[in-house]
Amino acid sequence: MVLPRECELKAPLFLFVLILALFTFVVECDDTIDILGKKKKNRLNKKSSPVSDAPVAPIPVSDAPVAPIPVPVAPVAPIPVPVAPVPVAPVPVTPAAPTPSAPASTGRRGLVGETIFDVVANGAKPDGKTESALGFMKAWNGACQATGPAKVLVPPGTFTTGEIIFSGPCTSPQPIIIEIQGTVLSRTDLSLYSNNIWITIQGVEGVIVTGGGTLNGQGQDSWKFDNGGNGGGTLLPLTLVLEQVKNSVVQDIKLVDSKGFHMKITDSSNITVTNVNINAPGDSPNTDGVHISDSQDIFIINSVIGTGDDCVSIGDGNTHITVSNITCGPGHGISIGSLGKRPDETDVSGVTVTNCTLTGTTNGARIKTYHDSPTLQASGIIFEDLIMNEVANPIIIDQHYNSKKNPKQSNVKIVDVHFRNIRGTTSTPIAISLNCSDTTPCENIELSNIDLAPVGGAPALSAACSNAKPTVTGTLNPPACP
Repeated sequence: MVLPRECELKAPLFLFVLILALFTFVVECDDTIDILGKKKKNRLNKKSSPVSDAPVAPIPVSDAPVAPIPVPVAPVAPIPVPVAPVPVAPVPVTPAAPTPSAPASTGRRGLVGETIFDVVANGAKPDGKTESALGFMKAWNGACQATGPAKVLVPPGTFTTGEIIFSGPCTSPQPIIIEIQGTVLSRTDLSLYSNNIWITIQGVEGVIVTGGGTLNGQGQDSWKFDNGGNGGGTLLPLTLVLEQVKNSVVQDIKLVDSKGFHMKITDSSNITVTNVNINAPGDSPNTDGVHISDSQDIFIINSVIGTGDDCVSIGDGNTHITVSNITCGPGHGISIGSLGKRPDETDVSGVTVTNCTLTGTTNGARIKTYHDSPTLQASGIIFEDLIMNEVANPIIIDQHYNSKKNPKQSNVKIVDVHFRNIRGTTSTPIAISLNCSDTTPCENIELSNIDLAPVGGAPALSAACSNAKPTVTGTLNPPACP
């Protein structure tokens, strides 16, 4: 310790004075340290002397900078701030046109951003009485000319209309949906149908008719006027006609009691009819389920059809027609034809009828042509994997159809026809009948794995062939023609 100057000993010769001065120095230094806040405990456990009046020397203070004392600071975790996702509106995409070689896509009922054209909002009345055809056509015109996806909606309720025409071309994106949820009744006054058609869809592409609703032709009061099967008379109004239509679908609807054909597809391509229920009494005249003419790539599938005429009839001018998974009956079976009735008819080719069940029909797998026909050909026809339940004439080619009064033979050439894997029961003794033209015999007819049995007390079955020499493979019951 450096002693203050006051405490320095000036005369080392005076020992007594030195001891006394030393004692005084200790007391004064303790008091000085107390003033600086650093008072120490008196080692002698004695009370401090009273504060002296003598001046205290200043404590030297260094001018050197004092280093700051580092204080550890814990890192602060960032506070997460939730950010709501920004919704992104889906971009509408126009569906691509279906491939012609496959069934058209059945599409969707709802499209992103679609505009709905409700027939009620356009004047139709769901009261079962008021004429509402104009409201239907106004709704169609709005959907047809829309700038975005569009739907014609027939809501639940009962509507009554006369002739309706849904005509194109349309500017709205494909598909245009016609969603029938309610029931639509056809007016019974035959004079209202100038084109002999109730509902026509024409000149459009990419239409989907759907909705689970019903088109009721109310044909009961009109069938007595039918003479379409006698001498080529005029048929009664058809329920639904697709004319010059492409890449379209009819699905999930019911057609009942049509005055004439329930549905006709003509001059069209790539049309799929699926999950459709068509129904009329077995004695209703000329009420074919679906009739096809002058069309290509047509698919009639997964449907139930029972009428007073052919469940499906395939007329002239058709190529690449598929009929599959149809439950048929009552009716006249599934037919190619009739062919050769009109002078301008053209060939039929590439028809496949497969995986169908026919019950109680008057014919099964049938080809029929008229006498005195134009020259044309029916070829590349397959009837395969069919079940017959008490069916009359389960396998039949008839080239003398409805022609008893005309002695001239048919000029329709039937070639390359295959009846394969057909089984079940029949109510007629002749289970296989190949009755071809005298002047144009059938060629290349195949019978393969045919297994038919009689019911209802029918005698043993047989086959009859005229102007036809079939090729036989696999099981054949009844036996082949002699």
